[in-house]
Amino acid sequence: MVSSDLLKSSCNAATPFVFMSVDGERAAAKRYDYIVIGGGTAGCPLAATLSTKYSVLVIERGGSPYGVSDIENAGAFGNLLGETDKYTSPAQSFVTEDGLTLARGRVLGGGTALNAGFYSRASSEYVRHMGWNETLVKESYEWVEKQNVFRQDHLSKWSLAFRNGLLEAGVVPYNGYTLDHLEGTKISASTFDSKGKRHTAADLLNSAKPSNIVVLLNATVSRILFSSPASQGKKGGFFGKPKARGVKFMDVHGRSYRAFLKESSHSSEVIVCAGSIGSPQLLLLSGIGPSKHLKEFNISLVVNLPSVGRGIQDSPRATITLQSPTPLEFSSIQAVGILKGSHTYIESSSFVQPASTVNGSQSSQPKNVYGGNIFEKLAFPLSRGELWLRSSDPRDNPYVRYNYYSHPVDLQRCVKGARMIAKVLNTESLRKFAYTTGSKSSNGAAANGFHFIGPALPQNTWNNTAMAQFCRDTVNTMWHFHGGCHVGSVVTHKYQVKGVNNLRIVDGSTFKDCPGTNPQATTMMLGRYMGMKILQERL
Repeated sequence: MVSSDLLKSSCNAATPFVFMSVDGERAAAKRYDYIVIGGGTAGCPLAATLSTKYSVLVIERGGSPYGVSDIENAGAFGNLLGETDKYTSPAQSFVTEDGLTLARGRVLGGGTALNAGFYSRASSEYVRHMGWNETLVKESYEWVEKQNVFRQDHLSKWSLAFRNGLLEAGVVPYNGYTLDHLEGTKISASTFDSKGKRHTAADLLNSAKPSNIVVLLNATVSRILFSSPASQGKKGGFFGKPKARGVKFMDVHGRSYRAFLKESSHSSEVIVCAGSIGSPQLLLLSGIGPSKHLKEFNISLVVNLPSVGRGIQDSPRATITLQSPTPLEFSSIQAVGILKGSHTYIESSSFVQPASTVNGSQSSQPKNVYGGNIFEKLAFPLSRGELWLRSSDPRDNPYVRYNYYSHPVDLQRCVKGARMIAKVLNTESLRKFAYTTGSKSSNGAAANGFHFIGPALPQNTWNNTAMAQFCRDTVNTMWHFHGGCHVGSVVTHKYQVKGVNNLRIVDGSTFKDCPGTNPQATTMMLGRYMGMKILQERL
């Protein structure tokens, strides 16, 4: 049980949870069955599940999402991605070695506090490939969905036209509303409710047992602490493995503390849920990774594990943006086209922005520009990258390189997806957003009459060279980066870190490939799933 005096140290009057705290000293004064590093997309459901039976400390480097209008309101989506600072903002920006500016979550709820809200499960094929128990996967998805997921009954004018355009372009069958990953066109759910209020993974802490959990905010773990390996054997060799026994962390003022697992239990664990950037970074800072790289930073080696930080991915996105001649409402992603046998997804959203902020707009409206984006997500890319340390400061971003389109097949698939965007543009449903009637282009470009904000599709979409250049010129992120601590190379199929005891990783860094059209559903599911698995192990 967690003492009542610790629970009284709440950090934010807007929070619904009495177990949130910013008092590092009090948090460090107790011992726990589980220490969860990162209160993000996987960490919150994992901690909530474990707390039903055991004591849990969650250490989250960011603050509370509650009472922050730019997080809670759908219409403010994207604002925080452009309002970043080095240490405290809910989004932490970083520039990849590929030259793209991305952002990672630094707030309770993680990426679910920043994203577009689209909720869709992974395919049954993906679940089987991961070796997960299909019955428990279904139950874990449903546990998340009962609390945080909402059916989108109203389609915006833009989303309705986009859905119809997909069908006219041959992205069939029409699967209607479904959470399942099915080829064709579908409507899926959202983590925004009918009033436009966002529900983050932090809301899943409503299922936690308050007396068994502490959520420490604005605290950054600098390294995982290990006991020494077992003593020397008779023949001179060492047996046993280093054992995770706690963590070292700093509060927002830079004061350093240590928190430890209960010594009385051999099942107590440190569980890293810091995401595809934070988890491999923390392993490296803790002495788990390529020995040569760790030596460069004078980090004592715990386990030489060369695969840490290797094989990371980000699904590249190619986008066209149209200015609408008629007013539109803001709408996040509601419909998606899942192209048959291609692992390519076509998605869309609409926006309202002040005319002064939109470069290249041709608005007759004195104040606002209305527009829509149509973009493709290249799932399961063959291009892979790597992550390595920039410094020994855990608050600094590591070096990250994704190597977008470095594999030629990825570029070929992008071209095919961009051609489908052109085909959708050339439908009657999307022609309603042209400024002039114009004639349809025989090659599918459908450029006549459309006002593009930013790069337009090439006039001749059958020109492979021009289309490949379009993909390169518009390459951007879907914010679905993953990998770096893959199952099989860094962690076992039980998500236990190889070469050490009492340490697991449960988050998107373990994914070799991105699940579904948006990974948040499966990442939240994984937190619940592994929480249940761990509880079952202790029966």
